[in-house]
Amino acid sequence: MEENLSSEDLLFMMKRISTRLTAQIETRLGQKTMTGVQVYFLVYILRHHPKGTYLTELYREIGISKSTLSALIKKMEEKEYLYIHTDSEDIRKKKVLPTAKLIGEGDQLLREVDQMESELFSGLNPQEKKQLWDLEKKLIAQFAKME
Repeated sequence: MEENLSSEDLLFMMKRISTRLTAQIETRLGQKTMTGVQVYFLVYILRHHPKGTYLTELYREIGISKSTLSALIKKMEEKEYLYIHTDSEDIRKKKVLPTAKLIGEGDQLLREVDQMESELFSGLNPQEKKQLWDLEKKLIAQFAKME
């Protein structure tokens, strides 16, 4: 039986997945002081930039607006998980670095997120994971065309 899915149905499904993922992160990680987005951002830093990276690089990688990224980083600075190092020779160069607090909590955080991700995707076979990846890349490319 072939379903006729509307664009609205697809968008609503993506939003439900995003909402449930955020809730799962918050529930699993017991974070009362951070949102799921904030936690996953810290996980991204730990996995991809444990020695820090520049704001411009993060902006390119993550694909959110500069103002949203700056606000997210500011929140994580306030919670003492990240700090910004400004290059003394070029104040435009701002490096985002994990703090000792994040590094100290990082291994446990990564273990918990790894377990959650493993459980979440255990229902998909490798071909389905590849299809999902390819479809998401197509949607991201379409967003880029629309901007």
